[in-house]
Formats: sequence, structure tokens, C-alpha cells
Amino acid sequence: MSALDMVIKHLSGTIYNALTSDVIDATKKQILDMSGVIVSGSTCNISGEINGLVDMVKDWGGKEESTIIAFGGRVPALNAAFVNGILCARRDFDDTKLGFAGGHVSRAIVPTAFAMAERQGKISGREFITAVALGHDLGCRIQLAGRGRDSWYMATNFFGAAATAGKILGLRDEKMRYALALAFHQICGAQGGGGSAGLGSLKGMSNGFTCKAGVLSALLAQSGFMVDWDILEAKNKSNFYEVFYGGAYSPVLLTLDLGKLFLGTSTSQKEFPCCHMQHTSLKASLGLLKEYDIKADDVVEVVISLPEHNYSLLTAPVEKKQNPQNFTEAQYSLCWGVASAIVYGSVGIRNFTEEALRDAKVREMARKVFGKPEMELSKQPMSSPAIVEIRTKNGKVFSKRVDYPFGSPEDPMTFADVATKFRHCCEYSVKSISRANQDKVIQMVEGLEELTDVSQIVRLLG
Repeated sequence: MSALDMVIKHLSGTIYNALTSDVIDATKKQILDMSGVIVSGSTCNISGEINGLVDMVKDWGGKEESTIIAFGGRVPALNAAFVNGILCARRDFDDTKLGFAGGHVSRAIVPTAFAMAERQGKISGREFITAVALGHDLGCRIQLAGRGRDSWYMATNFFGAAATAGKILGLRDEKMRYALALAFHQICGAQGGGGSAGLGSLKGMSNGFTCKAGVLSALLAQSGFMVDWDILEAKNKSNFYEVFYGGAYSPVLLTLDLGKLFLGTSTSQKEFPCCHMQHTSLKASLGLLKEYDIKADDVVEVVISLPEHNYSLLTAPVEKKQNPQNFTEAQYSLCWGVASAIVYGSVGIRNFTEEALRDAKVREMARKVFGKPEMELSKQPMSSPAIVEIRTKNGKVFSKRVDYPFGSPEDPMTFADVATKFRHCCEYSVKSISRANQDKVIQMVEGLEELTDVSQIVRLLG
């Protein structure tokens, strides 16, 4: 049996009762987390492009199937998945797989699942959890199996999204196989220079295409489109890994403990809305401020020791990182993140807004923050450790090391922590979401296995 055969059998045959409690709990956190993150993305603009996108999609018209989260209004499921997928990636607040570079999987799975579930109607919480858990696990596995390359999560997520949409649609066996192959035919998503730092207003666009392709792939497979070849078979020289990974592929990693181990259980929720590699430095900085009562006016210089890759991505070239021009550049600037933490005394969505970028105090502080590569820290591939040193006017130097951020498996968030983050995200909705509706969403997701129709959640957010 080929690796793809095993995957298809697993996707087709797995039901809710096969999921363990840790898988169910992790999936619920992902669903609530991404719900809030999508909402917060509704006001993440450089020049009003998100509002323009929503207006354009609504102007297209079509069957009212699925809700545009935060904005409200229902549009064809393809278009709802597209918009909500973009919103989910805008704030860089979605969860990741630490040590699994580029592992932004939930951002592709949850928007796709919501759009398809609402289109179908009467999709139970148990069906929804199962589809999300399976799609998330597949997205992780396909990336993990590609040896030597870690930057193609935008490509591997297409398969996870298609699997999720197909599961909700009830696809099995050959039709699920067709859905994955059809997703392969739609893969897109150019990597911007320096992570997503160079994308500007395009931030999240590739994720929108991923979610849209997930829905479309499942619908095409259901309607009878067939693809009669193995997209993962090494003998097929047009297979996925040949195209995107130069043929480097470990099938055993794709199927190892399939059905027993769900990789979504080791997902890391984000405490701060920026590149996850910033988080240990931000945690250390906030810890120093609190522990030693350091005031912004007393700070002379901040030096952050980082693994080589983090240094290159987040603090070099220093002239650019100390002077970000838009929110995406700020999300990938440790100079900015730490500076705003020191000035504001906390880190949340407001630190990475256009208003914050105009704050002269933060800009002045950013010019005092420098990175330093440290080879010893590079020896921990499964984390992003950082050592922060703050020097004050009286000549004292305060230092703190943090190895794992809050929200990681080593320092996990509880469901209550995710609920707090969800409420914070709702503060940045383009349209007000009442406290009562927030409470209902939290309660529904917490007891999701008892919900008879997941559409109720989406419509409370739209």
C-alpha cells in the first residue's frame, strides 16, 4: 500500500470516536483561537485594502452560502473561504509549529472548515472537530515528509485544506484522492523576502487562495472530476515532492503513527501578534520590566542574543528593522517589537498597528535595540531561545534568558487563556461583536462536541 493509499484510507475512515481527548482539546483551542484571529484581521489595513476586498467580493454576488466573518453577509463558500483565509493571516497571530519552520497550518484549515460547514448546513461539532483535526494533521505531515526544505507550508497547506473540506463534504476513498490531487493543481504562494516582511498589503493573500482551493477541490471531486495518478509516488516525476522539494521525500514521515499521533496536539498558540521568533525576546523583555521596574526613559540600549537564523530574519539589516514602514515589516522586526514592549509595558495588537508606527517614542526606542547572533543558542532547533540585556542610564545591565514562549507545548495555554486572547481579538473587529455573542462563541466551542450545527458559531461572529 502506497503512502497516499494509507493517507486516503485514514482520511476516509476516521470518525470522531477515534480521536483521543488531547486531540479534541487541542482542536477546540485551534478553532477558538483562529476564530478570534480572523476577526482581528478585519481591521488590519495599510490603505483600506481589506474593506475594498470585502466590497469587491460582495459585489460579485452569488448564492448566499457562507459568512464573511466580522464584516457579516453571506457569499458563495469559495469566496467566504478566500476572504476569511486572508483575514486569518493578517495579524500574524495564528498558531504555529515551533521547530517546524513555516508551520502555519491552522490558518488554512479553520477558515476552510467554517466556509464548507456553513455551506452544507447541519454539520455537527463532532464532524467539525474530526475534519479540522484530520486536515491539520495532514498539512503537518506533508510538510514534515519533505526533507531539506521547510519553507513550503503555503504549498502543503493546500492538501490539509482540501482534506478538511472533503471530510465535511463527506468525500471518501477515490473522491478524497481526487480532492487532494485537484488541490495540487492549484498550489500557489510566492514566499516574500524575509518571511512575509516584504509582502505589505498582500499579507495573507496566499492563505486566502489556499482556503479557496480547499473548498473548490472538494466540490470538483464531488462533481466528478478525476485525477488518475499518485501525487506522492516517487516514480511519478511530476509528483508534489519532485516539483517543490527536488525529489527529497521521506514517505515514512508521512505515515508514521498515522491515526495514533495527531500533530496538531503540539501546536503553539501565539501570545503576541507577530513572528513567533520574536516571542521569547518579548517575554524576556516584559519580564525584566516587571521584575526590576525598568522605565522606558531609563533605557539606554537593548542587546538581544539570538540564534543565527532569528538574527538574520528579525534584526538585520538593522537600519531597516529599526524603521519599519508598515505592519508586516513591524511583525518581522524584533527592534520594533521590543521597543514597543518597553514603551507600552505590554504587547498586544495595538503594538503593530499603523497608529503605533507613527509613535515617535517607539521609533526612538527602536533605534536603541540591536540583535546579536549567538551560536550556542542555535543548538536548540526546536525552540527560539533569546537572551535580552537592558542597559539603563545608571550603568546597570539587566539580563534574562527565555527558551520557550507562552503558548508552546513547554508552556501551554489553557482553553481559558485562548478565550482571553479571543476577547482581545474581538476588540479589533470591524463591526462590534457584543460581549454576549463572545460568551456564546466561547461556550459553543468549549462544548463543541454537543453542538448540532457549527453555522451558529460563524453567524455570531458575522
